[in-house]
Amino acid sequence: MQAVINLALPFFALIFTGYLAASARMLSEHTVGGLNTFVFYFALPALLLIETYQAPAASGDLGALIAGYYLPGIALFFTALLIARRFIGLRLADASIQALAAVFSNVGFIGLPLVILLFGSEAALPAVAIVMGDTIVMLGLATALIEADLGDPRALSALAWRIAAGVVKNPIVMAGVVGLTLNLTDVPVADPLIRYGGLLADAAGPCALFALGATLAGRPISQGAGETAWICLLKLILHPALVAVALIGIFDLPPVWVAVGILQAALPVAANVYVLAQRYQLRPAQASTGIFFSTALGIITLSLLIGWLYPL
Repeated sequence: MQAVINLALPFFALIFTGYLAASARMLSEHTVGGLNTFVFYFALPALLLIETYQAPAASGDLGALIAGYYLPGIALFFTALLIARRFIGLRLADASIQALAAVFSNVGFIGLPLVILLFGSEAALPAVAIVMGDTIVMLGLATALIEADLGDPRALSALAWRIAAGVVKNPIVMAGVVGLTLNLTDVPVADPLIRYGGLLADAAGPCALFALGATLAGRPISQGAGETAWICLLKLILHPALVAVALIGIFDLPPVWVAVGILQAALPVAANVYVLAQRYQLRPAQASTGIFFSTALGIITLSLLIGWLYPL
């Protein structure tokens, strides 16, 4: 409980502060957009690059982590997809957005700063693996199903290239790749560059959380309490529970890696789900509502989880 009071509450208070600032119109839409740009293209990549570069040697099996995290995630994705199709009556494209919301965590703006705050550099490698996996596996899978349903063969044939381009253009993913490469090859990096990256990295957590709160204040909220509750149940409870069973009961991994995997699965719905829904006009207001309430409720569920997992 002391960890929740000392670490989690100040962490989540930054989200609430950003929400209040934007709700009080202290920040314009352009200001919030600029802050998000700084976080996504500069601060978070610097944090990931520095932490992966300075991370100790891998203490666990990366393949086991990937399997323990994504096998339950993919199973939950298709279960949510089937339920959305059969019982809610959504078309495949809409059901794909809902299924993605059940498994696609906010690993960037919340997950990376949180696990590095709790566990230090040892959390960097498993965190990088999950960031890359979410971008390639989960986002790619949902996009493929949407393109298939919308019936544009040319778009579907070019999908693999679009996913690959999206990975290469993602500064957070590429920062992790560069940091890991420097780590494994023992390439020396000049102290001024390390200090420069460290200054940017120090801004990542506070700015990312504040920007997330400010962004949520400007997102549309729709009706549909039942659907929102269903998404929150899948994302905040069932997803981390399934990952916990796999990582603890099936695979032999270091405690920090297990904790990182469970916490990443327990994160609220990522903003990328709204971006994808907005791009294809697949009920973006419902996606935004799921993101908002999963973030609000996630403050409680994550705090409880941190109290269990920390200290290890």
